[in-house]
Amino acid sequence: MKSIRFLLALVLTAAALFAASLQGAPAYAAEYKTMTDMCGNTVEVPVNPQRIASMHCVSCERVYILGAGSRLCLMGKQSPWAYKLYPEIRNVETRRTGKVSQLRTLNVDLVLYTTGMFKGKGEEFRKAGLKTACSFTADKRPRTVEGFITGFKKQMRFYGQILGPDAKARADRYCRYFDDRVGRILSITSRIDRKDRPSVYYGWKGGEMLASQGEGSTMHWNTEIAGGNYLPRARDDNFADLDRKQVLSWDPDVVLISRANVTIDTVKEDPAWATGKAVRNGRVYYTPEGIYSWDNASGETVLLIIYLAKIFHPDLFKDWDMIKEMKTFYSEIYGKTITDEDARRILQCLPPA
Repeated sequence: MKSIRFLLALVLTAAALFAASLQGAPAYAAEYKTMTDMCGNTVEVPVNPQRIASMHCVSCERVYILGAGSRLCLMGKQSPWAYKLYPEIRNVETRRTGKVSQLRTLNVDLVLYTTGMFKGKGEEFRKAGLKTACSFTADKRPRTVEGFITGFKKQMRFYGQILGPDAKARADRYCRYFDDRVGRILSITSRIDRKDRPSVYYGWKGGEMLASQGEGSTMHWNTEIAGGNYLPRARDDNFADLDRKQVLSWDPDVVLISRANVTIDTVKEDPAWATGKAVRNGRVYYTPEGIYSWDNASGETVLLIIYLAKIFHPDLFKDWDMIKEMKTFYSEIYGKTITDEDARRILQCLPPA
């Protein structure tokens, strides 16, 4: 009788797993679960990973904003605001060699990687017996605003699925907030004719402002949603190196710069940029950096879209209080408290006082 009950239990369990797979739910096998990563691979990962190595710059940010920062054992160097608001990451190893030996020494139970910086490494990690998942790929860039919105939320929920029920709830809350704010922006900017939108150039890195993000990139869609015409979309590449003569010939209405490599004064003092409309009209702006760089697929992307909308169309968004919005976002989404002064410093790319 006991043997019959045992066999019946096995059959019922198998049936339940099969039904779950048909519905897109992860199938559990012992302490592992099977899921689809962001590259479309079917991967087996720990049900409850505790030693996570982030080989992708954005992955570590996603992990700690979803409440699992204490599980990181390897990541890239983070911003001063991240270390202040998430003290649990202060002692995480930041020297990423990309070598299997380092991952084994750290006793890693899950590796998150990208097809960019660590291209080809995923297969190497898997062959070494490490549980591995692709967390981002630029090989399938979104070609529409709708595709960008869907893909951005999909990635956030991917981390929720990886990290467990609490992280999943946080990811779902984030996506609801994202939908609400982006929907409010689009309800206005979608009605703005393209000829009435400012032309926008974004310099991502490099002293000459020629490294940008191209067609289908995060900054492309951030700018379009906020009501701008994104000039670097002329280059069909996620990270686009542009020709100086071409960039200057565009004479953009607005110039956005990543604070990491260039300053506003650098642009203003460059004779080639000084004669352009953006400098003459005082429309050169930093993209802020808070917990992470807002311009690099950060969780704060939703704040960047609001910030850009206010820059591009100040009259249409004059009643949207940026400081208040940031405090609400940090509190409701990240569970962190920031002051008015903190928010102002983040907007100016300044570290905590």
